[in-house]
Amino acid sequence: MKNHYIAFYASSHGFGHMTRCLAIIQELLETTDQMIYLASCDFQNSFARVYLARFGDRVTYRDIRTEVGLVNKDNSLQVDIPRLEHELTDFMAGWDTAVAAEVAFLRDLPVACVISDISAIGIQVGEQLGVRNIGIANFTWCEQYEFLGLSDTIIARFREVYAKLDLLVEYDLMLPAPKLTVPRKQIGFICRRFDSDRIAAIKQQYGPSIFITCGKSADLNNIQIDNYDGTIFTTSGINITATGNATVVQLPVETFDTHNYLAASDIVIAKAGWGTISEALLSKRNLVLIDRQGVLEDTENIEELKRRGVAVSIKESDLARIDMHAISDLIADNIIRENLDVYQDSLKDIMREL
Repeated sequence: MKNHYIAFYASSHGFGHMTRCLAIIQELLETTDQMIYLASCDFQNSFARVYLARFGDRVTYRDIRTEVGLVNKDNSLQVDIPRLEHELTDFMAGWDTAVAAEVAFLRDLPVACVISDISAIGIQVGEQLGVRNIGIANFTWCEQYEFLGLSDTIIARFREVYAKLDLLVEYDLMLPAPKLTVPRKQIGFICRRFDSDRIAAIKQQYGPSIFITCGKSADLNNIQIDNYDGTIFTTSGINITATGNATVVQLPVETFDTHNYLAASDIVIAKAGWGTISEALLSKRNLVLIDRQGVLEDTENIEELKRRGVAVSIKESDLARIDMHAISDLIADNIIRENLDVYQDSLKDIMREL
């Protein structure tokens, strides 16, 4: 496939889908002669443009909405089901137009393969182009939407699209999808490469630290941290206050290496999204997950990681005031350090499938 394009359709729901796609894209650009076409929302693509800037015109970007995903209630991590159904209905009504525009554009490029994480638009584009059509995911939206009780019409349409895949590459923690009858390949965790020199520099500059994120799509009123004297790194969408001698450092949305800040921290407190989990496990951090009821992926991820002894959890209501002494005790009592040593980056396993 030398000098051909691989087209990526990264979900425009949050940032975790984009960052794990960037791990694959970076590997492709550094080890092959492939050209990359990357479609996602302008918000996600603006991040990708910074992260991949050194590769210049080997990457072509397309700013489109690739997914709805989930829609949260204001100042909450809880799903707003009526608004989600409304947005999905509108989004799906425009699928044919969006797919036709993509196919018209890509027909002028030598596309060898379409990879979707896990955009229904990308899958339909791959089918119409008649090229290898690969999905990479830790869930399909069918299971998420069934769990939320969304309409059968919406779920059936998504299931029909997923059936067009030639291969589904399943990350560790994949939600069961028994009704999806396509070839599958199971792999482990991946994330963007850690930079040991950068991590050491962050530790030297900021000292002991914790990392708090609810995803870059979050918008929460306030989190208070008690009984902590180090640095508190946080991402956009969260307002954090702290008692004592703690210093709060809010990383700008354009910070392209948040994973290095995460790896430099002693404790990670995060929404139970797959991308942050992967970064925390691969960097062997103490992981505290926020249990938001009503989201299947979060619930399943938390239960499984607690069963493995590599994470603990707190409730979303606990975010109003977090006592770091209590968090440290929770970690000491429940996280099994040696269990973290089993997690290795599975990027090479993905490369073998492309």
